[in-house]
Amino acid sequence: MTGTKAIENEDITTIMALISKDYDDGFGMDYERIEHWFINHFQRYDGIKILIPVRKIHVNKEVAVCSLRVSIQARNPSSGEPELISGYSTWGDELVLDLIKSDGKWQFISSHP
Repeated sequence: MTGTKAIENEDITTIMALISKDYDDGFGMDYERIEHWFINHFQRYDGIKILIPVRKIHVNKEVAVCSLRVSIQARNPSSGEPELISGYSTWGDELVLDLIKSDGKWQFISSHP
Protein backbone atom coordinates (compact mmCIF):
# COMPACT_ATOMS: atom_id res chain seq x y z
CA MET A 1 0.00 0.00 0.00
CA THR A 2 2.95 2.33 0.60
CA GLY A 3 4.02 1.83 -3.02
CA THR A 4 0.50 2.38 -4.34
CA LYS A 5 0.14 5.65 -2.43
CA ALA A 6 3.63 6.77 -3.48
CA ILE A 7 2.85 6.17 -7.17
CA GLU A 8 -0.52 7.92 -6.95
CA ASN A 9 1.21 10.88 -5.22
CA GLU A 10 4.13 10.81 -7.69
CA ASP A 11 6.53 10.45 -4.76
CA ILE A 12 9.65 9.16 -6.53
CA THR A 13 11.74 9.21 -3.32
CA THR A 14 9.42 6.79 -1.51
CA ILE A 15 9.02 4.60 -4.61
CA MET A 16 12.76 4.22 -5.09
CA ALA A 17 13.26 3.47 -1.37
CA LEU A 18 11.02 0.42 -1.89
CA ILE A 19 13.15 -0.88 -4.75
CA SER A 20 16.45 -2.67 -4.19
CA LYS A 21 19.50 -1.13 -5.85
CA ASP A 22 20.02 -4.67 -7.25
CA TYR A 23 16.55 -4.72 -8.87
CA ASP A 24 16.48 -6.64 -12.16
CA ASP A 25 13.38 -8.00 -13.90
CA GLY A 26 15.31 -10.01 -16.48
CA PHE A 27 13.80 -7.91 -19.29
CA GLY A 28 16.29 -5.03 -19.16
CA MET A 29 14.65 -3.05 -16.36
CA ASP A 30 17.04 -2.29 -13.52
CA TYR A 31 16.96 0.23 -10.66
CA GLU A 32 18.05 3.19 -12.79
CA ARG A 33 15.74 2.39 -15.70
CA ILE A 34 12.72 1.89 -13.46
CA GLU A 35 13.37 5.29 -11.88
CA HIS A 36 13.38 6.91 -15.34
CA TRP A 37 10.24 4.95 -16.28
CA PHE A 38 8.37 6.41 -13.29
CA ILE A 39 9.65 9.94 -13.92
CA ASN A 40 8.55 9.76 -17.59
CA HIS A 41 5.08 8.49 -16.67
CA PHE A 42 4.67 11.16 -13.98
CA GLN A 43 5.50 13.84 -16.54
CA ARG A 44 3.15 12.33 -19.12
CA TYR A 45 0.06 11.57 -16.99
CA ASP A 46 -1.97 13.20 -14.23
CA GLY A 47 -4.26 11.59 -11.70
CA ILE A 48 -2.62 8.15 -11.70
CA LYS A 49 -4.68 5.51 -9.85
CA ILE A 50 -3.55 1.96 -9.08
CA LEU A 51 -6.24 -0.73 -8.96
CA ILE A 52 -5.38 -4.05 -7.30
CA PRO A 53 -8.49 -6.25 -7.10
CA VAL A 54 -6.54 -9.44 -6.25
CA ARG A 55 -3.43 -9.88 -4.11
CA LYS A 56 -1.69 -12.85 -2.53
CA ILE A 57 1.47 -12.66 -0.45
CA HIS A 58 3.66 -15.60 0.60
CA VAL A 59 6.36 -14.88 3.18
CA ASN A 60 9.20 -17.28 4.02
CA LYS A 61 11.53 -15.65 6.56
CA GLU A 62 13.45 -12.92 4.70
CA VAL A 63 11.95 -13.59 1.25
CA ALA A 64 8.44 -12.90 -0.02
CA VAL A 65 6.51 -13.36 -3.26
CA CYS A 66 3.53 -11.12 -3.93
CA SER A 67 1.08 -12.09 -6.71
CA LEU A 68 -1.19 -9.27 -7.85
CA ARG A 69 -3.66 -8.36 -10.55
CA VAL A 70 -2.85 -4.72 -11.34
CA SER A 71 -4.21 -2.05 -13.65
CA ILE A 72 -3.18 1.59 -13.79
CA GLN A 73 -5.49 4.41 -14.81
CA ALA A 74 -4.66 8.07 -15.42
CA ARG A 75 -6.13 11.15 -17.07
CA ASN A 76 -5.31 11.46 -20.75
CA PRO A 77 -3.19 14.62 -21.11
CA SER A 78 -5.05 15.70 -24.27
CA SER A 79 -8.66 15.04 -23.35
CA GLY A 80 -8.53 14.95 -19.55
CA GLU A 81 -10.57 11.75 -19.70
CA PRO A 82 -9.54 8.70 -17.64
CA GLU A 83 -7.77 5.95 -19.57
CA LEU A 84 -6.18 2.61 -18.81
CA ILE A 85 -2.40 2.99 -19.16
CA SER A 86 -1.49 -0.51 -17.98
CA GLY A 87 -3.63 -3.64 -17.78
CA TYR A 88 -6.30 -4.86 -20.12
CA SER A 89 -9.17 -4.00 -17.78
CA THR A 90 -9.79 -2.95 -14.20
CA TRP A 91 -9.37 -6.68 -13.43
CA GLY A 92 -5.71 -6.04 -14.29
CA ASP A 93 -2.71 -7.97 -15.52
CA GLU A 94 -0.94 -10.53 -13.39
CA LEU A 95 2.20 -9.20 -11.75
CA VAL A 96 4.53 -11.19 -9.49
CA LEU A 97 6.87 -9.21 -7.24
CA ASP A 98 9.84 -10.82 -5.50
CA LEU A 99 10.88 -9.11 -2.28
CA ILE A 100 13.72 -9.46 0.20
CA LYS A 101 13.95 -8.09 3.70
CA SER A 102 17.06 -5.96 4.14
CA ASP A 103 17.84 -3.90 7.25
CA GLY A 104 14.30 -4.55 8.52
CA LYS A 105 12.64 -3.19 5.35
CA TRP A 106 11.03 -5.10 2.47
CA GLN A 107 12.40 -4.17 -0.98
CA PHE A 108 11.44 -5.31 -4.47
CA ILE A 109 14.24 -7.27 -6.13
CA SER A 110 12.42 -8.36 -9.31
CA SER A 111 9.05 -8.46 -11.00
CA HIS A 112 7.61 -10.50 -13.84
CA PRO A 113 4.30 -11.27 -15.50
